[in-house]
Amino acid sequence: MSPQKRRPQARKGRTAAAAKAGRRRTDRTALIAAIVIVAVGGSLVFAFASSAKQKAAITDSPLSATLEKKLTTIPASVYTTVGNGSADGAPKKISPAAPLLKSADGKPRIIYVGAEYCPLCATERWAMVAAFSRFGTFSGLQSTESATTPETYPQTQTLSFYKSTFSSKYITFEPTETETNLEKPLQTPSSEIASLETKYDNGGSIPFIDFANQYFIAGATYDPGLLQGKTHTQIADAMTDPTTGIAKGAIGAANGITAAVCAVDNDQPASVCKDPTIQSLETSLKSGS
Repeated sequence: MSPQKRRPQARKGRTAAAAKAGRRRTDRTALIAAIVIVAVGGSLVFAFASSAKQKAAITDSPLSATLEKKLTTIPASVYTTVGNGSADGAPKKISPAAPLLKSADGKPRIIYVGAEYCPLCATERWAMVAAFSRFGTFSGLQSTESATTPETYPQTQTLSFYKSTFSSKYITFEPTETETNLEKPLQTPSSEIASLETKYDNGGSIPFIDFANQYFIAGATYDPGLLQGKTHTQIADAMTDPTTGIAKGAIGAANGITAAVCAVDNDQPASVCKDPTIQSLETSLKSGS
């Protein structure tokens, strides 16, 4: 899988000028489309209506308890067996070093910015949920999919952090889903988070993860193609089997995320962070290699 296919996705609607230009292009496209539909008759009208109905049908729903349990209780042996797997987008060390970013109660802050329409965000969330579940507990995770068109990896089945909560003794997780999978506004990053995103990932692309201002991820850290055509259940099942391509990608990526969290929270809990696999990855992260 070429890294070019996984580079961070430019977040849509970043500037007023871009938005205005996009609206002009949309208006022209809509006008041309209307003329064509009228010209060719009712058959295209029917096809257009069917397509619009399909697109409007994309909605979020609560993740089932069965899937949530499977995804958040993956056995430690799976992580150990997979190791780095096929993940090739490890967190990057921030240099020069910045002060540790902490919440009011002193816990390292892990910041995420993404969007539901974004297929690379869809890919990375599977690894994120698996990894962060080693440090705390999610509730309210949503089941959804990335945009139907014109994305490179359409309808990637995924999870959404919108409406979810995360509790942990070790870290604070602050997710922002900026748009729905129909590209409608959803959540707005704070000015602080927006500035961090712009500073570290070259202009505000997604997905973006900041590990307490010590490490960051911009883009998907494993092959999004692994998830194409798979249902939520198939993906979750595959993540528990270390021999599958999905596990080698998603669990390999989760181990990299785990190592970055351990590096900023003083290796807590020891049951996770002192695992030789995580220690090896953490050493590589700290050295910047």
